[in-house]
Order: sequence, then C-alpha cells, then structure tokens
Amino acid sequence: MVVSLFARGGAACVFGALALVGRAPAAAQDARAEQARLAEDSRLHPADYEAAYRYVVASVELRDYEAAIGALERLLAFNPRLARAQKELGLLYARLGAGETAAMHLRAALEGGALGPAQRAQIEALLPQILKETEPSRWSARLQAGVRSQSNASFFPNNGLFVAGGLGLVAPLQRRADFNAFELADIANDSDLDTPGEAHLETRFKGYATQQFHLASYNVGVFGLSVGPRFALDPAAAPGASVKPYVTGMTSYVGSSNYLNSGGAGVSVAAPLGEDVIVEPGVEYRYLSVASAGLFPSAAALGTGSAVTASLNGLWAPRENIRLETRAAFTRANAVRLPQSFDQVEGQALLRFDFESPLARFERKWSLAPFGRVFHAFYDAADPALDPARARRDTGWAAGLLVEAPLTRWVAVSAAFEYARYDSNLPNFRTDNLSVWFGPVARF
Repeated sequence: MVVSLFARGGAACVFGALALVGRAPAAAQDARAEQARLAEDSRLHPADYEAAYRYVVASVELRDYEAAIGALERLLAFNPRLARAQKELGLLYARLGAGETAAMHLRAALEGGALGPAQRAQIEALLPQILKETEPSRWSARLQAGVRSQSNASFFPNNGLFVAGGLGLVAPLQRRADFNAFELADIANDSDLDTPGEAHLETRFKGYATQQFHLASYNVGVFGLSVGPRFALDPAAAPGASVKPYVTGMTSYVGSSNYLNSGGAGVSVAAPLGEDVIVEPGVEYRYLSVASAGLFPSAAALGTGSAVTASLNGLWAPRENIRLETRAAFTRANAVRLPQSFDQVEGQALLRFDFESPLARFERKWSLAPFGRVFHAFYDAADPALDPARARRDTGWAAGLLVEAPLTRWVAVSAAFEYARYDSNLPNFRTDNLSVWFGPVARF
C-alpha cells in the first residue's frame, strides 16, 4: 500500500510540476501577445516610463530577460538617474549570474536617493550575497540553537508491548515525554577550480546535537562531511547541467557512546528541465559500522555492513517566492546479520512560500514550509531473538510545518512542529512522536 502510494505520489511531486509546465502553452501565448502590445506602446510613447516598466514585468514573467534588460537600458539612455530602472536592471543581471554588473547597477540605485525604504532594504539585503557570488571562494552558514519538546522522547512502543522469541512481553518502562536543547549547523564552501570550463569544489558540513533534560541516555549527535568537484557538462549545449563526484563520511553518538560511523562515495548529475525545474539523479555507496549492544542487537534499524542508495531530487520554482523540493530514493542495505539487511523506498517533499512580513518594522520576507516524508522497509529474514516466524516490515510517515521569520540580515527566528508515526508487523517498532521546536537562527 505504502509502496504504491509512494510510486504514485512521492515521486509525482517532481513530475506533477512538469505536467503543470506542459499545460502552460495557451497561457504563455496570451502573455506573449500582451508583451508585444506593451512593446508597441513603449515604442510609440518612449517617455512613458510606466508603460516601459509594465513591459519589463511582462518580459520577466516570460523569462525573456534579454528583452527586459534591453528596455531598461533604453530607459537609462534617456535618463541615467532613474533609480528604479537601475534597481531592476541590477536584479536581472544578478539573476543571470553577472554579479559585478549587477552590483554596479544596484549601487547606482542606492546612490540615486530616489528609492523608498522598502526598496533600499531589498537592495541592502541582496547586495552582499551578490558580491559574495563573485568571490573565488564562497562561504555560507546557517546556525541554529533552541529548545525542542517530544511526546515520546524514549521512542517506546505505543502500547508498551515487545516480542522476544515470538512471545509478547510488557515493557518494564513506558514511553516518556521530554524536552531537549539542540544545536544545528549547516556550513558550505564553493571554491573555483583552476581548470578549463566551469568547475568548483563543493564542501558541505552538517552537524546536529541534542541534550535531553531528563533522558540523558537519549542524547544524540550526528556530524557529516562531503567534498567533491562540480563540473559543467556543456555550458553551450546544456546550460546549467553539471556532474558532481564526491566522497562523504559521517559519525554519530547516542548517550555517551559512539553509535554509527560511515564513509563512502557517490555521484550526482544536475539537469535543468526548462526554466522552472531541475532534477538531480544520483547514486551513493556507504560502508556502515554500527555499535550494537544488548540482548537484541537486531532491534536497531541499521547493522554493520554496506548500503547503496539511488535517488532522484527535484526542484520546481515557478515563482521567486515558491519552491517545491522533492526526493525519491531506494536503498539496499547488506548487513553482516541477515535480519538487519533490507530494502527501503522513501519519498520526501517540502513546499516553501516566501511572503511579506506581517510586522511593518521587519522588511525581509518570512517563509512558511509544509513538509512530509513516507517510507517502507522490507527486511530480508526473521530474527529468532525477536520473532522467528516474521521478518520485520516497517512503514512510516511524518508531516510538519516550518516557519522562519528574518529579523535582520543576519538573524532570524524559526519554529516548527512535526508528527511522526511508525507502524510495523512487530509491536517493538510501533511508535509515534509529536515534536515542537523553536530557536534563533544565524546566517552568514
């Protein structure tokens, strides 16, 4: 059931976007007719700045950036002091990746002094990022700390039942709620490589750690690093298409002990499909080293061995303030212990909306992002220590909402909630958990 749902729904997030693009020709034809009408108005009334701006807006909506740039350049030829034209021209050049030219026009718009506070704030927020893109080595970071609550921090089964050797047991302990402090770091660097064509080295670090208020044995820490070059495939024939081979590693702890270490390599290919859609298929191999202890080591979801994952990431951005991010993946894990070997399929999606702040004093856009995940795992063999007659089958889903409110260029406040439910043919793994978290965010 879940597999068919995933096949029809999880991956369809990308291809449903393509279907929307495929239904657009009639609307695009009307928009081009409107663009042509506005072009004629601008030609007959060259001093009518508002008509020219309407033509620019229509051209941008059609992704006809060259036409929009040409119209703005003509306006500036008549009147070089038009701050609004300088601003729009700078934003267009930034969109096309011409950072130095974009910065020149945006600075001219600021120096003109004719822009309103909101327009000046927009330029002042974008200009540092545009200038950063022109540097040979570009760093960015997102750091967050905060407090999280969990309704089932101990991840115990909902009904308190376990099976061992095929017999049902009542757990001596029950599920417990708890709060924890958490820290999250996402740091990236892109460094241009001195090679023919367009190429740069991508380095990504992600770290997450928690400190439980009462259940210290459930403290967790996960730290991962990946490094690899990204090469443009053919900038002339396939603009935006690239390939990235990389190496990756990860370590983690639970309580005060090391739990999982992994290392491996992978390759992904980014391929734009039109103006709005990017798909990125990839494959990755990892060796896993898992510390399993206790009477039932196979109760852990992972075991020492290896895993190969084939994935398809998708991005659909029909507008500047809307982004749909999706991921579909299949994983084959071969563990040393056969009962921990499994196949897993999963789908994820996040839809982000950016909107004007409801508070007048904050001029940067806020964001709202509902998200969800579904997976199904099939284990290869039954574990006699748990149930000699049934191989484990797990199904899970999670859904939530993320809200982020920038306060300044550097600082934001973020809050989210998530409900996750896991079902299984073994009662040991039937659980759910409601999480709510909140904290400040720093961006660099």
